[in-house]
Amino acid sequence: MTVRWGVIGCGRLPNTFTIPLGLMEARNAHLVGVADAVAARARETAERFEVRSYADADELLADPGIDAVYVATPTVSHSELTIAAARRGKHVLCEKPLGLNAEEAAEMVRVCEEEGVTLGHGTMMRYNACHASMRRMVAEGKLGQPVAMHALYSDLWPTDLEGLSQPAEEVWTLGDERAITWRQRRSLGGGGPMADLGIHVIDTMVFIMGRVREVASLCDTLTSRLDVEDTASVLLKFENGAQATIECYSSAAKFEGRRSLRIYGSEGSLLAYESLGPQTTEDRLLHFDGRDDPYAEASPKEIDVTRVNMYETQFRLFSEAVESEAPYAVSGREGLHTVRVLDAVYRSSRERRFVTIAEYDE
Repeated sequence: MTVRWGVIGCGRLPNTFTIPLGLMEARNAHLVGVADAVAARARETAERFEVRSYADADELLADPGIDAVYVATPTVSHSELTIAAARRGKHVLCEKPLGLNAEEAAEMVRVCEEEGVTLGHGTMMRYNACHASMRRMVAEGKLGQPVAMHALYSDLWPTDLEGLSQPAEEVWTLGDERAITWRQRRSLGGGGPMADLGIHVIDTMVFIMGRVREVASLCDTLTSRLDVEDTASVLLKFENGAQATIECYSSAAKFEGRRSLRIYGSEGSLLAYESLGPQTTEDRLLHFDGRDDPYAEASPKEIDVTRVNMYETQFRLFSEAVESEAPYAVSGREGLHTVRVLDAVYRSSRERRFVTIAEYDE
């Protein structure tokens, strides 16, 4: 069986990454057509990939020839589109974060479960080969007892774009600057770099270390007058007792090592270099083995990993889940937990206190 897909949202992400590297490469996925809030943009994308262009999302969702929908729109519309798709019996792979907040994400999960459709969270960095190897090595005890993680994910965002001062309803008509514009408006994206970049870090850490129990953070706006953070420092406590720190910036000039992930254990550590971010050939995994002598500084040994196409893997595995009616690994409930952690990040900074995930009703 081949799963027939529709894409809602024809911005830079689907045109550059998820359609050509994901949907068009997955052997069990077939792209039927696309829709966008701007009809001309949908037509351009449809022509590029030689598929159908729908007048709008409603027309796409009404097509009985579509089995699954990839929601690639700004976060503000994720909940509405996902619920509408589920009500039409469509399976949904939704870009991150699931919703603007945990309440929206919980409702998305509830409706999809009620309608019996699969809901997936579009955090494809779990499939990075370095991250998969890190998870395996932690599970095999190669680091002894895992005690901490650290992530640094930074990307400088311009704050002088003309679109930042335009009414929200006009943002969709912007050109290349559209993507970075809506990401810097809380009403459209839910937050700043933590909501766009940090959500990937949270999800990857949960993939490797397990669920988060407690959160503390500082989220500040230091280089602009926008209503989202541009500088965030986050502290996590996992259910297994391990700790983590996340540094996430859109305010710092670009620097080497700004996409790195580390795991520390009682008998060694791991460093994934350049693993956070889009598909790349620059990512590397280093093992600092301290099992022979944990009191000496270990020299790094590069771990040979076979790179995979994260986008193809995401669509192939989601399509397999739809075909087999089996659970999808990065499920809606996994996404809900990640959004709850993100909510806790903002709440902790706002209220200046530790926030437990248990404060959010399951």
